[in-house]
Amino acid sequence: MKRTSNRSLVAAAIIAASAVAVAGCVADDPDAAPPTTRPTSTTSPGRTDDTDPGTDPDGTDPDGTGTGTSVPRTAGFGRSRLTFFSDCPALLGYLQQESLARVSAWGLGGVYPYWRGGPMPMAADSVGGAAPEATEAPAAFDEAAAPATVAAGDFSTTNTQEVGVDEGDLVETNGTEVFVAGQDGVRIVDVATARVIDELDVPDGTHELLLDGDRLLVVTAPWTGVEDTIVSLYDVTDPSSASLMRRSHLEGRAVATRAVDGTARLVLSSSIASRLPFVYPDQFGLDEDRALEENQRIIRESSIEEWMPRWFEENGDGSFGDMSASLDCATVAAPREFAGLGISWIASIDMQGGSSPVGAAGVVSNSDVVYASASNIYLATQAWDWFNPMADVAAPSEQSPTLIHQFSLGADGSASWVASGEVPGRLLNQFSMGEYQGDLRVASTIDDWQNGGPSESAVTVLRPVDGELAKVGQVTGLGITEQIYAVRFMGPQAYVVTFRQTDPLYVIDLADPTNPRVTGELKIPGYSAYLHPVGDGLLLGVGQNADLSGRTTGTQLSLFDVSDPANPVQLSTLQIGGSSEAEWDHQAFLYWPEDGTIVIPSSPMWGVCADGQACLANEFSGGNGGGVIVAQLQGTELVGRGVIEHETDGYTGCWNPLQRSMIIGSEIVTVGFDQVRFTDRATLAERDTARWGTPEQYGCYYYME
Repeated sequence: MKRTSNRSLVAAAIIAASAVAVAGCVADDPDAAPPTTRPTSTTSPGRTDDTDPGTDPDGTDPDGTGTGTSVPRTAGFGRSRLTFFSDCPALLGYLQQESLARVSAWGLGGVYPYWRGGPMPMAADSVGGAAPEATEAPAAFDEAAAPATVAAGDFSTTNTQEVGVDEGDLVETNGTEVFVAGQDGVRIVDVATARVIDELDVPDGTHELLLDGDRLLVVTAPWTGVEDTIVSLYDVTDPSSASLMRRSHLEGRAVATRAVDGTARLVLSSSIASRLPFVYPDQFGLDEDRALEENQRIIRESSIEEWMPRWFEENGDGSFGDMSASLDCATVAAPREFAGLGISWIASIDMQGGSSPVGAAGVVSNSDVVYASASNIYLATQAWDWFNPMADVAAPSEQSPTLIHQFSLGADGSASWVASGEVPGRLLNQFSMGEYQGDLRVASTIDDWQNGGPSESAVTVLRPVDGELAKVGQVTGLGITEQIYAVRFMGPQAYVVTFRQTDPLYVIDLADPTNPRVTGELKIPGYSAYLHPVGDGLLLGVGQNADLSGRTTGTQLSLFDVSDPANPVQLSTLQIGGSSEAEWDHQAFLYWPEDGTIVIPSSPMWGVCADGQACLANEFSGGNGGGVIVAQLQGTELVGRGVIEHETDGYTGCWNPLQRSMIIGSEIVTVGFDQVRFTDRATLAERDTARWGTPEQYGCYYYME
């Protein structure tokens, strides 16, 4: 059994390093002054008028032509809402000026004391090495019970937003092996024998997986809390003896992990200001005034090397290669509205070639909402200063718009800025954006901060025109007093769910992007938080049932007929009860179109069914966190088939839910913290289980003693 190695040296290397080779300070305009931003909104939320693409958002025409000429990549804010800096000094000047306006006696992390780096204060046995092995000897393999050979493609893959764009997940499969990322490493399970055949020596932390043929990429966020994203590329041609090809460390936390045609794209957010050696008033000889003065001096005397995110290779012997800047200064830009003292940047990794990661582009922001199509990545940013009363900047009086930045993905791993634009309000998640025929459609919720009026939602169509994501169409007034709970863009249609007491499902026609319009609306109790297409004109919703007062009564599946855009109809519902991760984690949802099988995780203890209702969650035995419910779409009716729960040793108080499900051949494969179970899809009878621990070892993993 391999053990996960101690990576404390990684944190020490990142914290201690002080020199970075920053390349490419391109002097496009050496005399340009570094710009500074202030969060003053020039756009009123909910505005529906169209703006000439040749003008600034404030109505001015910067070049006097009104023709929308491209903005040059120099310092200074133009109508593109994104500024590229002329050289490294210009970028440094911007970072210093914005930081000086926001620094406090406690640094740039806030106005009160906070955790100041190093390993997070957790018990060593709660986050450290591998959990103890199961003491029970594995049973002998029964060849007669093994499933028939799985045909190519006869298995499910990660549930993704876009076809052809893979997303990092906890599990991957090629039909013959299941790759499982757990709290203490990555295991490879052989499907035929239901046995763990290899365990990868990965750093301690949480992991995401991407599988491309015989290459497995493991993306690790270490337990230490240091902004160190570790990418380990394995050759799994022989799955019983996987070999490490390359391991790299990228500064920042992974916000999104995608892959297209063998190239992985990571969007990372690096809190660059955390590397400066700030002082604090609780240190000897310092009060708040002196600490503030010292922190201001530290910023003024900082160099660009202290701000740029870095990367390095980890050698096979555990030693580290040279540390380098991840980005060229000329590829880093800043949004018009200050969006945080971090750099959100795109890294590309050739999974088949195994070459070093490539830093492609960066935005000065703390971006958490990322959408990727097969050819573009979109980063969404919002104004930063609304919550910081100590900052030397004016807080916005109204909700700032969401700025969106489009980057084109090149076959060589590059990412090139295309255009930037804005939509009113805030986005829910990645499903709030969707690309179609060159346009980006965006669903957002608008809050009336200034007057305390009701919220509303909108769908906006943006089109790249000469560096501007120009608004070509918009529909507003969705869900007055409510907020968006689910969005799904499907071809020329959009489906938007808002909720407060009832669930309006809006059908929006986007066939004419310059004139989007609501064609139908369905109001029913409860809401759907995830929408999934399940056939021609059919849409499945996963959410919560609710009474007329808006009180939720447990997970519910809903089937909608949207074939007539003017008259959406709810055809069938299935009461599940409890709560399900599928509401907020679409990768926990499984639909197998060949026979209509639906599988979602369920935790019955976190919710109740309405009085008098029969719920599938009631079929669980009351063990450690539930399991999965199995349903089926039979024509236009949702039918409950039963539940699958992993063996437990009785109720222990530990939370040990099932995380993922997949289809392999004739079986449903369920993945928990401590085992993988293989269940016949027709009878729901267990064939075999691969175990590596007990619920007590894994379900209580996060609990502090």
